[in-house]
Amino acid sequence: MDGAVLLHLPNSPRKLSLDHSKIILNQRKGSPLLLFANRRDVRLVDPDGVRGESAIVVSDLEDAAAVDFLFDENLIFWTDVSEEAIKQIHWNQSSNSLKEALGTGQAVVVSGLTSPDGLACDWLGKKLYWTDSETNRIEVANLDGTSRKVLVWMDLDQPRAIALHPGQRYMYWTDWGEEPRIERAGMDGSSRKVLVNENIHWPNGLTIDLVEEKLYWADAKLSFIHRANLDGSAREPVVEGTLTHPFALTLSKETLYWTDWQTRSIHACNKHSGDKTREILSGIYSPMDIQVLEPYRQPYIITPCSNNNGGCSHLCLLSPVQPFYSCACPTGVQLKADGKTCKPGRISVHINNN
Repeated sequence: MDGAVLLHLPNSPRKLSLDHSKIILNQRKGSPLLLFANRRDVRLVDPDGVRGESAIVVSDLEDAAAVDFLFDENLIFWTDVSEEAIKQIHWNQSSNSLKEALGTGQAVVVSGLTSPDGLACDWLGKKLYWTDSETNRIEVANLDGTSRKVLVWMDLDQPRAIALHPGQRYMYWTDWGEEPRIERAGMDGSSRKVLVNENIHWPNGLTIDLVEEKLYWADAKLSFIHRANLDGSAREPVVEGTLTHPFALTLSKETLYWTDWQTRSIHACNKHSGDKTREILSGIYSPMDIQVLEPYRQPYIITPCSNNNGGCSHLCLLSPVQPFYSCACPTGVQLKADGKTCKPGRISVHINNN
């Protein structure tokens, strides 16, 4: 098997063979897989595997930008800016008859978008959250695209990355517009707050350390990766002076991973000290968003929406204020006085971004 790649597949007892590129996927101890968007395809790479090799999940794409996953259901999601849509594919962990790619059953989940730059999957509530830098909105929908709702539309300029912390019931996002900043709000759009608005210019990448309760972000203009507490306090540098154009970042246990537009590479370092820097993969066509594909990144906890959808007829969205959730309706549909049930039919809604 000369030139084969070894990729770690969590919870997969079988070997998977991909004949045309001699990629062997075999369970073993080591780093989890990195999932990344590459504009014309979505790929997987093993940080500890053979240098220079990656496996295609789905190919022949137009402009794949953001990417995320739902590990328990073997689903991978991505945004396609050219097709103005969010799509999904099933990642085959247990198939042994692979031909062209590791994914099957490609489908459009949400259409009618403009520039969906950021994407995050709520693995507990089974929702998709995304940013759109043209409409300047943050929206949410069920995994199948139903019950789509605009959550944030005021005072957004160029929203890009979005990350979720369902355990704390917050969403976080970056905005690289005229007044660059990092903000957070409840996953229902409530309790909005600016966290970082100084020494920030092009905040592209954003990720959350769920264990140590830290927020990490990459700034492409200022060429650094910083971190802070989840409320924006105790800010400190992680990597400075050596980055060219960091775009997206993610982490697993003690390691940070990020994509770089200028070097067209994926890099890694220690998340505390910024040392032990190494190049994971180079010569990438156009590296965009990146995620660590592992269950460790999507821990299960009980939420107020876990039981009977919180009693909501449509959307049950987590909130940082009591009772720690709110029922919501698709944009254009009104909530009844009971606070739980959506009225039938739609009304005309004009959303003013100013």
